[in-house]
Amino acid sequence: MEEILIKKYENRRLYCVNEAKYVSLTDIKTMIADGKTVRVVEKNGGKDITKYILMQVLLEDKYDVMPEFFLKMLIQSPVSFLEPFFNNFFPQMLEYYIKMKESQAQNPFAGFQNMMFPQQQQNPFAGFQNMMPNYTGAMEEIMKRLMDLENKIKK
Repeated sequence: MEEILIKKYENRRLYCVNEAKYVSLTDIKTMIADGKTVRVVEKNGGKDITKYILMQVLLEDKYDVMPEFFLKMLIQSPVSFLEPFFNNFFPQMLEYYIKMKESQAQNPFAGFQNMMFPQQQQNPFAGFQNMMPNYTGAMEEIMKRLMDLENKIKK
């Protein structure tokens, strides 16, 4: 698949090299929606800023969809937690959610049947158990240290 190269100039204008014209964030959104691969680089230096531009496109279009508490959680969370969440858990949960919605559209009583016969319902999180590293030992160590600190404070 052909990659569409867009250069961002210092004046914030976006130039599509493939089409030899200036484009807007809306144009980029349309390209992405059409399944095209877009790469955005700074004109001076060539730094890849695709993620930055895609975030702008997302926020411009889906601004009202993202609740404030979620955005605050993203800002407050350390990268070490966010990276595995967005790289592993989130895409698979979104895919599961989309498949569930499509299934409900085809069979609106599927959810009702699962409520009536819960033993037939599968655990939607079962596939995620092996995705994340096992932090049990680390958590035990953290809890031990917290208890030690708590005991020192009480003395």
